[in-house]
Amino acid sequence: MSEHFLCLVSDLSDPGAKGPFRLGGRAVFVVRRGNNFRAWEDSCPHAFAPLEMEPDHFLDLTGTYVLCTMHGAHFDMMDGDCVMGPCKGRRLTAVPIRVENGRIVAPPTSDLLNRR
Repeated sequence: MSEHFLCLVSDLSDPGAKGPFRLGGRAVFVVRRGNNFRAWEDSCPHAFAPLEMEPDHFLDLTGTYVLCTMHGAHFDMMDGDCVMGPCKGRRLTAVPIRVENGRIVAPPTSDLLNRR
């Protein structure tokens, strides 16, 4: 199976977020801070609900944290740790990605599904 193109680096502001994207039945999103990129499952570890209310809106107003719009939980955008809210001490589920020639890609879906 081939890798999955998610978006271009230039699609993300700094700081910024993009998604959700569908990968093997999972919704994921990408965040950027400087030259650092991470991808996370679009699921709050507290309620297992999507984090955003509309596409590409995953960050709080300051662009500092990933925000769960359902319960107000705040997650560090680089390590996924919940730093405030009802799931403090839990973290987002990371999705492996890499940046290659200005493109953000994820491994084949079977690789993602085997990580559960």
